[in-house]
Amino acid sequence: MLPSFVIQRRRAFFVRARVPAEIVPVLGKTHVTRTLGTSRVEDARVIAGERLSSIQRAFAEIRTVTERLQITTLDDLNTLLDEQVWTVDVSPEAVALMPPQVRAALQRRMKTLNAEAQSEVAATRVEAMAVESERARLSAAATAISDADAEAARIVLDDARYRRLADAVARLEAAPPATVAGPVVPALPAESGQPWPDIIDRFFADRPSIGASAKVSHLQAFRECEQLIGRKPLAEVTKADMKAFADHLRDRPINRVGRTHMARSSIIKMLSHLKGLFGWAAGAGLIPSNPADGVQPRSETREERDGRAARRALTPAELARLYDSPLFVGCKTRSRRSTPGREVYRDEPFWFFLIALLSGARTEEIASMPSTLADVGGTLCLDFRHATKTSAGARLVPVLPELRRLGIERWSAEQVRRGRGMVEGPNASADWSKWLNRYMDDIGLDDPAIVAYSLRHNFRQQLRAAKLGDEIMNKVFGHEGEAVGDGYGRDLAPDEARLVAESVRSPVDLTHLYLFR
Repeated sequence: MLPSFVIQRRRAFFVRARVPAEIVPVLGKTHVTRTLGTSRVEDARVIAGERLSSIQRAFAEIRTVTERLQITTLDDLNTLLDEQVWTVDVSPEAVALMPPQVRAALQRRMKTLNAEAQSEVAATRVEAMAVESERARLSAAATAISDADAEAARIVLDDARYRRLADAVARLEAAPPATVAGPVVPALPAESGQPWPDIIDRFFADRPSIGASAKVSHLQAFRECEQLIGRKPLAEVTKADMKAFADHLRDRPINRVGRTHMARSSIIKMLSHLKGLFGWAAGAGLIPSNPADGVQPRSETREERDGRAARRALTPAELARLYDSPLFVGCKTRSRRSTPGREVYRDEPFWFFLIALLSGARTEEIASMPSTLADVGGTLCLDFRHATKTSAGARLVPVLPELRRLGIERWSAEQVRRGRGMVEGPNASADWSKWLNRYMDDIGLDDPAIVAYSLRHNFRQQLRAAKLGDEIMNKVFGHEGEAVGDGYGRDLAPDEARLVAESVRSPVDLTHLYLFR
């Protein structure tokens, strides 16, 4: 894993460092980027730390210079270079970080200093030799020559303070920062420094295909990640952060029937939401790469794999137990649905279980379906055209005669009058999924392989039993077919809707629940 300050463009690696705020006005930029001169990730990992340290040392040298000479802007620096001697040694790395015009001014200054030094040394030597020609003043000549040499030494020593700087400038002018290892990385926009959660609204605005239920799932992942890593600047979110999030989800206990920790498949789903968000940011040029790419949760243990039960359909006996339970035949109160009593409430929970059994719809699709029934050539249909889990998810499902006898049309009309969805709940699919599974557990259907989604398996069995053919089954069930022609005529035709309504039967006797008996 590479450090967060290393970025990659195509096959080249670079170090990107933030310029300290106090010298930003002098350098005229907020970040500097330097190539590592390699396309091998192993070499980049070794070189990166040393390269960053040299850049930070250069920042310290520049900060020292600007503080001693009271430089606050780039113009101050240029004026100082043109008017007085530079009195502090600066490393080649520090020179490399300076703007081109500063390097040019330094070079001009070095040339002037060199010329002045050479001229002064030559004049002093000539003067000393003139004294030497007079024999009578031989002693004075020797002293003068000694003084001249001492003065020359002083000048050369003074000049030596700038020689490193002059050489560095000359090398930089002759050979600007190399880019042989890859293209120059463009500077990131200002948005890369904003807190990462601030891009969420822009992400959703650019992804209108994300449906309401999927958006709820996305927001849950984003909120939980923010609680863990905080509101870090977008460009500073790392793979280590994403891996820490995956491990956090795995270690965090949950309160769910049959489970104490989140399933690995659920963790992968939440990571995919983060991968989508940061992938969008990378595609928009806000960050150099997606920090969630390649991040996976820890593997399941053998015990977890062996103990995980696959979802299955309910048996006829289990279906009878569900639809003869207190919710349908008499419960204590609305808050005690699983306790036997004399109250029957034909409300949202009552209809949710029936619609799930007789439509095969997913929990989140039922939770957000409209209350209005669609008409397809005289056949009433439940409207799941809002479903976006798959491209085939948007569909109409014919209302089976059993559901009409139970009174779905009257319930639909009442919900339309109230301005509510068909089975509207306080927290959409998340609320319903937990409630339904807890109810099933309370009435003894506590096999981990049985959940509310199991009723979708039962409906698929009824579609197969009706021998409708794969094409019609996939249209009603919301599955993509594998045949080439399955993508054509996705809409349910009137004759197909009528055939489904006439052919599919309930897998359990529900006559005791009919509205009119």
